[in-house]
Amino acid sequence: MKLLYVVYFHAPMGGLHENVYSSALYMKKQGADVYVMLKPGHLRDRLDAKGIHTIAAEFVAGISAVKKCVEQLEDLNVAFDLIHFHPGLSKYPATKYARLHNIPIVETYHGMWHDDLNKHAGLLDAIITVSEGIKLNPQKRLKRLYERYYVIPNGYDSELFKTPVFYDINKKEVNIGFVARLDEDKQFIMDILILAANHVKHHSDIKINIHIIGDGTEKDTFIKLIEEALNNTAHTVVYKGWLVDAELRDAYLDCDIIVAPGRSAIEGMFSGKPVIAVGRKKYIGLIKSDNWQFGMYNNFGGTGLKFSDYELGSVEKDLDYLLNNRERIKTLGEFSYKIASQFFDADKLNQKLLELYEIVILGKQAEDKK
Repeated sequence: MKLLYVVYFHAPMGGLHENVYSSALYMKKQGADVYVMLKPGHLRDRLDAKGIHTIAAEFVAGISAVKKCVEQLEDLNVAFDLIHFHPGLSKYPATKYARLHNIPIVETYHGMWHDDLNKHAGLLDAIITVSEGIKLNPQKRLKRLYERYYVIPNGYDSELFKTPVFYDINKKEVNIGFVARLDEDKQFIMDILILAANHVKHHSDIKINIHIIGDGTEKDTFIKLIEEALNNTAHTVVYKGWLVDAELRDAYLDCDIIVAPGRSAIEGMFSGKPVIAVGRKKYIGLIKSDNWQFGMYNNFGGTGLKFSDYELGSVEKDLDYLLNNRERIKTLGEFSYKIASQFFDADKLNQKLLELYEIVILGKQAEDKK
């Protein structure tokens, strides 16, 4: 099986990148010949290091730019069995090349951006979304082709994340992980994290260390605001930066509580930590018995109205729930781990994706032999 992924992104790192990285590596492990067309940068370097074929492309709007990308694919002289792309400028060369060569094509949606799906939906053999709640967004706009949708969530790397670490009540300090890409489009998440920092400074009965796991254009401003919030306290700020693979896993394990969106929330849950989920669009809150299903449905904050549907005092209440009775940190960490291990094993999810690929490819082959 020869697979082509086409992916465009603004930020040099993030959940989209990890989704593509996870799928590409799994498909290669299953024997597929995998190619990824993307911008030069950190993700391309990681894929190259794992033996994935990469095609460096500068995605820009315009006929000449699309033509250049298509020519790059033609020059490979590879008979691709399927193309899988993600929203953005990548759709133009992906759909054009698929039409030229009658190749099955699949698209994945990660959030509320529908990317003019109505203009190219008829070309798609399958539309994948990362949660049931995300699925509703394009369906409300398109109002047709409902049968082509499949929900395949993000997941944790089960070869990397193996053993959770639960909270030790005898610890003299509490580490709270703030996990986010620190860019303008994540401002709602950063605002919630700043509220959280301004609240934990009132907990003086135990030393609290805030571990900032992430990077982005707003990093310096964000760190300054967090440090100012903890002025004149015994609490500390530790900047970890953007981490991947084993370093990221270890950073989760080193925390006692995680505040994070989407995939990061899932990885934190598998690590055995209580997770306060907040995405770029919605505050879900501390994952417990009354909201864990909604968190999964919503991709842990992927759809919503930001502060318009945020109840003031929510993050403070969730932090107090854990810090005022620290035995709950361990109990909810065990609860989180159970959910993540049951529903979000990336190998199992990628196997579902592979089986969908096989069905779509075989269907096209049968159609071509009519």
